[in-house]
Amino acid sequence: MEGVLLASVGVLALLSNIDVATWAATVWRVLALLAGVALLIILYPPHPVSEWQLIWRDPQQRQHTMIAVVVVLASTAELAQANAGITVFEYVWPIALIFIGALFMMHTQHGHGDAVHRAVLRHRILGITVIVAGLLRLLEIIIRSDTLALLWPIVLLIAAFQLLIYREPEGAFDESGSH
Repeated sequence: MEGVLLASVGVLALLSNIDVATWAATVWRVLALLAGVALLIILYPPHPVSEWQLIWRDPQQRQHTMIAVVVVLASTAELAQANAGITVFEYVWPIALIFIGALFMMHTQHGHGDAVHRAVLRHRILGITVIVAGLLRLLEIIIRSDTLALLWPIVLLIAAFQLLIYREPEGAFDESGSH
């Protein structure tokens, strides 16, 4: 689901930046907000409140929670910037992408040996991709480049594709190992 939402954000941001659909600028921000909220809903409400502390104690789920909260905050800042013109908020989204990319690069994996190795490698590649998207967006803001306005959503689409094709390697959920 996150891959589909991220792909939608990338496509709509791209459409917005090439002035094909002016409405897309608001919709991608709303979809990003919904993606962050959806991740929180996937993580917490299915469990009793008494287990929420256990979820937070698991380093992998803590990182998922952090990603969700950062996406909610960054997309809210994007909406505020777009609707109220608060220019300092335009830096929040690219910084959030860079932070999320760093979290993916350090993402805790469960399991053994080869499964952990493959999962870590895929998460690091995804992390680098998200960081590049964030850096491109940051540069677009700083130098106001039309080319960068096209590139960062395309790189975000590449990250979405990586999420869409990602499958946990066999042995990734083996309870006896964690890295």
